[in-house]
This record gives sequence, C-alpha cells and structure tokens, in this order.
Amino acid sequence: MDDERRKLIEDTQVFFGDAVKFERLDEHSARLGGYLVRYSGPIDPDITGDFFTKESDLGIVEGAQLPVYYQHGMDGVLKARRLGRAQAKFDDVGLWVEAQIALRDEYEKALAKLAEEGKLGWSSGAAGHLVERTSLGKAWWVKAWPIAEASLTPEPAEPRNTVIPLKSLFSNQQGRATAGRGGPEAVGNTAASEAATQINLDIREITMKNEPNLKTVQMTAEEYRQQIAGAAKAAAEEALKAYRQGEPAVDSAGVHVQVIQDEADRPFKSIAENCAAVKTLELSKGQIADPRLRRLSVKAVLGANEGIHGEGGFLLEPALAKELIQPLHEEGPFSSRARRLPVGADSNYGWINGVDETSRATGSRWGGIRGYRLTEGESITASKPKFRRINWELKKYGVVVYATDELLRDASQFSAIVQQGAAEEINFMANDDILNGEGTGGPKGILQSGALVTVAKESGQTAATVVSENLHKMWQRMMPRHRQNAAWFINSEVEPELDNLYLTAGADSLEPRYVTYTPEGVMRIKGRPVVVNEFCAALGTVSDIVLADMNDYLFWEKGGIDQAQSIHLEFLTDQTAFRFIYRCDGQTAMNAAVTPYKGSSTQSAFVALATRS
Repeated sequence: MDDERRKLIEDTQVFFGDAVKFERLDEHSARLGGYLVRYSGPIDPDITGDFFTKESDLGIVEGAQLPVYYQHGMDGVLKARRLGRAQAKFDDVGLWVEAQIALRDEYEKALAKLAEEGKLGWSSGAAGHLVERTSLGKAWWVKAWPIAEASLTPEPAEPRNTVIPLKSLFSNQQGRATAGRGGPEAVGNTAASEAATQINLDIREITMKNEPNLKTVQMTAEEYRQQIAGAAKAAAEEALKAYRQGEPAVDSAGVHVQVIQDEADRPFKSIAENCAAVKTLELSKGQIADPRLRRLSVKAVLGANEGIHGEGGFLLEPALAKELIQPLHEEGPFSSRARRLPVGADSNYGWINGVDETSRATGSRWGGIRGYRLTEGESITASKPKFRRINWELKKYGVVVYATDELLRDASQFSAIVQQGAAEEINFMANDDILNGEGTGGPKGILQSGALVTVAKESGQTAATVVSENLHKMWQRMMPRHRQNAAWFINSEVEPELDNLYLTAGADSLEPRYVTYTPEGVMRIKGRPVVVNEFCAALGTVSDIVLADMNDYLFWEKGGIDQAQSIHLEFLTDQTAFRFIYRCDGQTAMNAAVTPYKGSSTQSAFVALATRS
C-alpha cells in the first residue's frame, strides 16, 4: 500500500447506514436508495456510543449530489471509479440518498445483483480531522460529520449502525482497537472486515475489460456470484449474531415474530428518565433531542412565544401521566365517583345540554313533557322538554417539584417522590373543589350548587351533635332514583356520633339495619357506604355530613399531566424545577332542587346537614 493511500485511510472515518433499497429500471440501469444517516439520541446511540441528530452538521444541504463509490474507493480494483451520484434528502428519520447507476460491465452488474439480494449497505465517508464529537454522559453526539461521498459496501447494514475509522476495514487489529470508544465494542467489525477483504481478493481475480493489467482468472458469472454471496452472508451472520440474540423467541406454533420499532415509539421507563430527557434538550439548546420527545411536543403558552421546549413544550409520557393521575381517579373520595367526561384535543371550553326540570308535577316533568289518559277520539295537547345549557371551561392546577442533579440521577427515588407528592397534591385540590370550590380556580363545588338541599337541625339539638332524625330526613330528601348510587361523606369527627347512635340505647338509638359495618370495617347507613374524608367540614358545621350521588356530578378533564422543566430558577443550588399542570372543570348536572310529584319538601341528588349551633 503506497504512503498516500495509507494516509488517506488513516484519516478517513466511515458510518454504516441502512441497507440499500434496489429498483431495476432496465437492463442497463438501476435505482438505489436508503438512509445514509439515521437520527437517534443519547439514550439509544449506535453500538460504538455515537449518535446523530437533526442538528448534526453533515456538511451538505437538501438536494446535494454526492459521488457514489464502492468501499470508499479503497477496494484496490475500481478505486476512484464513480458509480453515479446520489441526491440527498432530509426528513425526520435522517438523511435519505437515492442514486441511479449504469450497469456498464460485469463488475457493476455484480454489485447490482448484490444490492437486489439485499447484501449491500450504504456507508458515508468523512475526513477524520473534520469530525467533531461532544460527550453526553456515556454517549457521544456527532456534532460535525462533513460527508464527502456515499459508498456501497458489503459491510452489514445492521439496525444499530456503526461509526468506525476506515482503516478498520483493512486492519482487523486496528478495527478491534478503535471500536469501543464511548460505547460497547462494535459487534462484527472483525468478521466484516475479513469478509470485505475476501470480496476484494475475489474481485481482483475477475476479468475486467477496462482493467487489462490485472491478473485474470477464468470464472463464470455464476461462480463469481456464489463467492460474493457466500462471503457477504458469512460476514452478515457474524456481525448480527449479538443482535439476533435479543430477537423474540419462536412460539409454540413455530412462528417467528419480528418486531420493528421506531425509537420514538419506545416509552420512557420512569418519570425521572422522561424529565432527564427534557433537561438534556434544554441544556444542549435543542441540539440533543431524545426522539421519544417528538410525539410528546405541544405548544407552550409564553406570550407570543410557542417554541421553548424546556419551558412548556412537552407532555409527560402518557403512561407516566397515568401514574400521576391514577390516585385522583381511584382514591379521591369525590373524583373517583364523579361522571368523567373527556375533552377533545382542540377544546378548552364548551357546553352540553341538560334537562331543566325543577318539579315532578304533571306538565313539568322533563321541563314540560306531559302525557294524557285518552278516551276514544280525544285530542292531545302538544308538549316539549325544556333544556338548559351547561357551560364548562377548563381550570388549571399546578405543582412544582425541585430536584437536585443527584436526586435526578437516582431514577427510582425521584420517580417515587414525584409520583406520590405531585399526585397527592393534585388529588387534594381537585377533591376539595368538587365539594367546596367556588368555580373560579377549579370546579364548582357541590356546596355552591343550586341543587343542594340543606336539612335543618332538630328543635333543641345542641351544637356539634348528630341525632337519628338528621339522617332520616337527609335520606328522605334524596331523590329516590339517586339512592342506589348515593354515598355518605363525613368528617372523621362525625364517626363517634354515629357510633353512639348505634351503641347507646334510648330514643336516639338506631337499629342495626340503619348503621352497620362490613367485615372490612366499612360503615354503612341505610345500606349505603360511608366515606370518611378530610374535605367535609368539622363536626357541627354545614357539610360535616353530605349525602350525594356523585354520578350526577359532571367532571371534565383534558388528557393527563402537562410537564415542563426549568434549570434557571435554582441554578446556583444545582436544582431543576419540574412543573406539572392538570386541567379540569366540574359542576352538578342538576341546577336546582326538584319538587316531588306528591308533597312539598324538595329533593335532590345532593343533600347536606345544616350547621348546629
């Protein structure tokens, strides 16, 4: 090898792209396409620890024409013979190149045959002294990769790709030594290099009409094809051995399932990992972007600015947002029983129709529908229902959690803190507003609804007490159709009063069928569950006991939790602020108590015991 060629090999680096896509146009030409460079991120670099992003400087622009060679012009036969030109096109996946080549002789036809059989891959070459890498944790972001040419190569184009020096293709020892920088050892470099060398040796023995000085050996096209195919197959099998170990197993039916997954579809494993990806994007000024953030991007509300990702441009991973909101839906005493209504992607407010019914008297049911008992030939007076508009507009809750960089690196601890702390706080605010809210900063509470019925204290009843008549009358004021879904909501201070009613003999004693306990210790009054919570008022105050059918409470929510971060608030203390936003609204479906068909005491789906003082 001459000194000039050796120096060129020493100074050149190559990146193995994807497999070549082949389309034969006619007998004398073919079209080749494929990704020369694929984007990824610091969490999923290639097997040498390198990764490219949209911000990587590839030294070319959209539509650029790259010369196409075989093995970077270093195979020893054609050398710098240009096979064609590849046109560059950028998209969200990476750099796609497409070239049309002429099939002028046996050599080019043999290469076309290999491409058609899926045994060639794309590889880009860049001058090593112009390549720039930036360390990011255990990975290396390729900041600059000025592409000089696109090559066809028998090196396996495997899913994890590889960045290696060009000399690795010609020196097995050097290839092994350079593969491990910044990441795991490059699987298959040695075997691939040996296969490439063997292919080059085979090529040197082929009779080439335009290379009369080469040693010639008579060889049929079929023999040549078999040798090339065999060498390429051996290299591919060796290089992909480790990758195949991670493929899905064969099931009992003997069917092999292969899953091809876009990295952007791979979910974050924890809240900490999700937050760390957003922080990395902000620290790198948008240059280091985890591909999984693309599907989570939303517009930020920052005045006229809608593009600062690190300050509000990303959602929390849907599965992780579900973890945060789960306590609200499963543990909240009121929210877990409310009728939840979804909100569309482009909606923040709206309205629905509700029946405007305030009386069950004839002619008033459903707001005005009236039926008739008819005799023969008697006419019917027309009637119609009356509706009212129930307007809603999303309100917003916010929680900010601070985390040091040390805590952020401890994924399990940080995730536990955020999941419990942020979820409990959002859960608390939402349930407090469902009962007590004014309807301005959160849902409109039951106690603010026009449908609430308040049962007065008994004559002579002293403050901070509960008597059996209170419960009897509350039950009577609950509309019959709502009783099967109703529940009693009480402050913990009320429990001793209810136990005294059950245990103490006398005028105020309740029979066991009114107050009972399940084997699990859950109290029931008149067969309906009693839910002890911290949102009902203290003993003796209105709402210390509430009887409600929460299925008649409408609760709107939009998606899950919006998450954003800032490194600036506590920059000097090495802390990052993570903000969680949850939007919802709610109100009772009824807007007024209903006068029964018989009797004068109004009834509702929401009944509270008045203050006793």
